[in-house]
Amino acid sequence: MGHSYLLLGPEKGLKEDFIKELRSDIGQCEVSKFYSFEDYEAELFAQLNNNDLFADHKLVILDEAQEIKTADKVKPIVEYIQNPSECATFVMTSTDLYINSSIMGAVEAQGKDFVKKFYEMFESRKNEWLSSYFRRNGLSIEAKAISAIIEKVENNIQDFENTCSQMVVFAKTIPGKTTVTYDDVEDFLTHTRQEDEFSLFTYIAFGKLESALDCLHVLLRTKDSASVASMCASRLSTYFRRALSLQINVQKGMGISLRRDEDSSAFGAKYFASDRPLTMPRDREVFRECVRRYSQTDFERILVTLAEYDVKIKEAGTTMQSIMMERCIVDVICNKGRHQKSPEFAKL
Repeated sequence: MGHSYLLLGPEKGLKEDFIKELRSDIGQCEVSKFYSFEDYEAELFAQLNNNDLFADHKLVILDEAQEIKTADKVKPIVEYIQNPSECATFVMTSTDLYINSSIMGAVEAQGKDFVKKFYEMFESRKNEWLSSYFRRNGLSIEAKAISAIIEKVENNIQDFENTCSQMVVFAKTIPGKTTVTYDDVEDFLTHTRQEDEFSLFTYIAFGKLESALDCLHVLLRTKDSASVASMCASRLSTYFRRALSLQINVQKGMGISLRRDEDSSAFGAKYFASDRPLTMPRDREVFRECVRRYSQTDFERILVTLAEYDVKIKEAGTTMQSIMMERCIVDVICNKGRHQKSPEFAKL
């Protein structure tokens, strides 16, 4: 009890399994979850340090720990890890394999078992995993259908399992269905797709203004508007920084081919320290289109614009947030980071 854990890497399904097991080991506990791109500090440390009348222990989770970079945010985290409360277990997660070295060092000082890395499933295992999953559920699946799932579903066990379990139910509603085909997969994924911040980035990367605005409103309808505003500004900046990195790699002569037998070195090369290789075919296609649509100057201007809108959105009242976010998307897609000129009104 009173330990801190650091769960790193892109395989979120195994991370979720670890947290479930940890929660089972703890027993009766209160669970709180925070995101590092939000203003989490006051509530997070209150949860970590205060006993609860209704639970003997607390499990406190902080997601997106790679966003903790500045000294004023790093220091209190490190100090807590070094002097933990006995009434709480603290878990930090990150899609990156490395985060701030001071935080990692503090967690590692507890012992090697407190920092865990969860890697994506190897390419060679994906086909086998998907085939066996459908076989266990009384269905066969075409090779082309397997390729479609691998290309269109996030590369982690949790998303594979969630998608395939729903697809099995879908397939068994069709009389006489024994084989899942490519058309079955396309039809299912088209009708069950859920929008997220990467969907929003994808529409922006392809310059689809109407789709981007529709996606924004889906997010605002299905999630808390404040968290959508914060999440989108943070994640869009992360995606555009990665696209800028890719653009710089291309200018240095590296290739961005989507074919296995041609130069694709730009997707794996690191320019910024936080860069992660782009391995998913879908991600590569989206980022390549983004690099084709926007120049390095555009990316630099867009990153400044996103930072400015992040402040404006947080300062705006609830009723104005969606309007500000719409304006942000228009400025990025239509004006490539340039602000729209404010309309001038006739004066008496």
